[in-house]
Amino acid sequence: MKKASKSQQGAVAIEFAMLFAVFFVVVYAIIAYSLPMLLMLTFKQVSADAARATLQVDPGNAAYSQLLSREITAVVQRSWLPEGWRSGDCPAPEQDAAGLNWSPLPGHAGQPSYGNIALDNRDPLAPRYVLHVCLQRRYNPDGASEQRAIVPTLRLLGISIPGLPEENGEVVIRGATTVTL
Repeated sequence: MKKASKSQQGAVAIEFAMLFAVFFVVVYAIIAYSLPMLLMLTFKQVSADAARATLQVDPGNAAYSQLLSREITAVVQRSWLPEGWRSGDCPAPEQDAAGLNWSPLPGHAGQPSYGNIALDNRDPLAPRYVLHVCLQRRYNPDGASEQRAIVPTLRLLGISIPGLPEENGEVVIRGATTVTL
């Protein structure tokens, strides 16, 4: 009987090692996917809050774009996001049926531009501005610290955890809101 129990001790250690590895990968995957999702949802919420804040700006003001940019930048700076986790300079929205000509908002106080603006002339009696507020962050396994993944990418058996969608060879996490002013 003693011999059988000694041989079982080795089997238990091997079983534990295999189960621990599976458990570790599952926990790591939960954490590694949760952070980019949290970042994307935060970007969407902050962009929506910034778009709402711009509704109080008078469109008749000569410095309308600068005032919009200042409001958006103030909301972004008040968010919980560390400065290295957020950037602007998002691409303009794709051309839609309205054929809007987007131009980037000017950056404010050394900050990047967090939006694009276009004039919607479809109704000649009441032209309106359309504002696209956007925050983004590059989230790559390698690169500069402000573009690197917050949780390192784990590669196992040819699978990357987290395996996030790429855009032009880079992972970009983005949240945007479009509002008609």
